[in-house]
Amino acid sequence: KAADYEPSVRTIFGMAWALYRGRLCTEGPMPDRMQEVTWAKLAWNEACKRLHTQVAYDAEILKMITSRGSHLRGEVKTKVRPYVADEYGFKTSTKQSVIDRNIMLARELKKDFAFTRSPDGNKGLYSAKIIQKGVNTIWFRDKKDEGVLYPEFYKPFPEVAFALLLTAIESCIDEWSSGAQTNKMFTVDEYQDVLDEHLNNLADFDEHTKAQGLLPKLLSRLHDNGR
Repeated sequence: KAADYEPSVRTIFGMAWALYRGRLCTEGPMPDRMQEVTWAKLAWNEACKRLHTQVAYDAEILKMITSRGSHLRGEVKTKVRPYVADEYGFKTSTKQSVIDRNIMLARELKKDFAFTRSPDGNKGLYSAKIIQKGVNTIWFRDKKDEGVLYPEFYKPFPEVAFALLLTAIESCIDEWSSGAQTNKMFTVDEYQDVLDEHLNNLADFDEHTKAQGLLPKLLSRLHDNGR
């Protein structure tokens, strides 16, 4: 683990992890094994360069960097989960009527990606308040958070990270599909297709609203409000 290394190497780890996560957020949060290793090497070398130092990576170092992929996915879901019940109105109860309502609500929210719209009457795509809340909590918590320190990745907010956030929200909604919240693993196997769907939807949205520039405006707003 990183603590086993001397402080100067731990500093490289800190930056390499952030650079690796930045790449996951801009190029793809569910890379295959080869891609992971390539990105880990690039992140380590770039961190060394920025810190004006040179430490050769080994298999152990690369493994510690690539492990951040599942960390990132887990963190995105863990941090957005507390907002889901409030945002959409899921209730915890043993009453059958409440359980049935939760099942119906989960189904309705997933239909045509209704969960991306605000439940308070604003029917615009991607108007749900949970989106900005998630961005703020995960990437812009304070001045030392990655969204602030690494504008090369997060200004404007990256489409790929946006799709990852939407996929995590959808996974949290899936947890209510039986009527009572149950933990659901946020794995590549389970959610790669869902992520791809959200990326395709964002590309379609961009295509259909190009004249108004809605997607670039939305991504800039997510960054600016995060700050």
